[in-house]
Amino acid sequence: MALLFGASLFGCDSDFKGSALENLPPNTALSVRDESLVDNLADDNRLLSTLRLSWSGDDPDGFVIGFDVRVFPATSSPDSEDLWVFTTRNDSLLLLPLPSGESIADVVVEVRAVDNEGAKDPTPARSVFPIQNSPPTIRFSQFELPPDTTFPVVSFAYVPDDPDGIQNLQSVGVSLNDSTSFVEIPPEFDFVTLVGDQNQVATADEVDARLFLGRGVEATSLVVPGMRLDADNTFYIRTTDQADTTSTIERFTWRVKRNASDILYVNDYRLSTNQDVKNYHLDILAQFLPPGMPVDTWDISEPFTTGSSGTVPRSSALPPVAEPMLRLTLSLYRFIYWVSTSTTGNVGTDNMPFVAPAMAEFFGNGGKMLVHSPVNVPTVDTDFTDNAAVLLLPLSEPLVLPDSVRRLELASGAPVTPTATGTSLGLPALESSRFFINLRPYRSTGANIESLYTGAFRFRSASGGSGDWTDPNTVASISADRRIALMALPLVNDLNSTENFTAPGDTDPAGLLVVHALLRALEFPSR
Repeated sequence: MALLFGASLFGCDSDFKGSALENLPPNTALSVRDESLVDNLADDNRLLSTLRLSWSGDDPDGFVIGFDVRVFPATSSPDSEDLWVFTTRNDSLLLLPLPSGESIADVVVEVRAVDNEGAKDPTPARSVFPIQNSPPTIRFSQFELPPDTTFPVVSFAYVPDDPDGIQNLQSVGVSLNDSTSFVEIPPEFDFVTLVGDQNQVATADEVDARLFLGRGVEATSLVVPGMRLDADNTFYIRTTDQADTTSTIERFTWRVKRNASDILYVNDYRLSTNQDVKNYHLDILAQFLPPGMPVDTWDISEPFTTGSSGTVPRSSALPPVAEPMLRLTLSLYRFIYWVSTSTTGNVGTDNMPFVAPAMAEFFGNGGKMLVHSPVNVPTVDTDFTDNAAVLLLPLSEPLVLPDSVRRLELASGAPVTPTATGTSLGLPALESSRFFINLRPYRSTGANIESLYTGAFRFRSASGGSGDWTDPNTVASISADRRIALMALPLVNDLNSTENFTAPGDTDPAGLLVVHALLRALEFPSR
């Protein structure tokens, strides 16, 4: 009733006179009510330098749009409008600054509310925090350590940390063979790769290593000196925080092998007789290459199988993670000669399925590759369709015998005939000099695959019958672009080092004739 009376008495068009009220500033409160915690905490109970703090504000005649926050040492006295940072948040994780080299400090945090007309609390909420710095830590990622021996390419994964929060980290330091001098890198990276300077490796015993950051292999201008070739090396790593406190130094020692050639021989023959097979192939290769041309060897044969059908874990000579270390290592070469006991049998234990995805850069640079390997039947159906080695090799599918067939045989004296493509490459006709029951031909259909040899196989049926086996019968092939060739015949008997095949009408060993023709097709350097 009184409100209605007032309205009828004065009317809506009454003329009010007077002055507008001035805007009142907002008020601010911190979640920590004590203006100073210095006297409340003993030196051995000081706070970490990273602190989560919240605040609030209210405005008597409007609303709060945000807050100004500033942090400074209690020993300093900044001007009234210095150091403020505006935020709309009501809380934040603050990194309280410690003077360089100091382990403790008293730090002031001030917050002032800002209202919708821009007015700021003239009496900011304030507290003094006694803080102490805790040393940072760093450790290697144990499941990603490099193998005992590498070429001049090596990657390290590590985990830097700080009790005061990872934002308190200032840098990570890395060094080779010198624990007194470090190259500092940003702390947000937890993976580095070192690549020896390829302009120095041919003549020097110690080279600079280019430094790449992260798993994306980000190039930098940084160089880590002191990589020793054909010698043991120790990689040192540490981290430093914002107060210049360093962690303990971690180290890893391994051997770096010089890369002295454009040609890499990969010994993936995982039987105890592998050295005889290796010597056989290296001798044939040496007779093809220009005199004195070196060949680098990479042994990934251990551990050995217990027999031709046994399986063992993937070689420990391979890095635990292929990218980027394996890719960069293979890209050091232009030609690869690979001899293996199995490439298609087991994705989890064969070496080539692990290596194959890392070979794109090698082939992209014009690399060529000759592979000696049987085409084994996969232990699991998906081991073939999901096998990266199959996508790499010039074959379309392995032979899985039907239930009606017990085995295939390549008899002593059976012909192994070059196809039209094989003949055009100069491959000789062959005859088997022993009786084989464990060889498998494979299918080589497709526009990108050319068959080189077919074998005169016979089958033994489950019921005891026999007959000629005609499809598939490919035992060697090459990609149409001449970048990779596959020889699935074992050219040498690994038990006595004798030739498994003869070339009728030729006085030279059959293996030498076959390999040299394949090397010519792949444009390996020749004498």
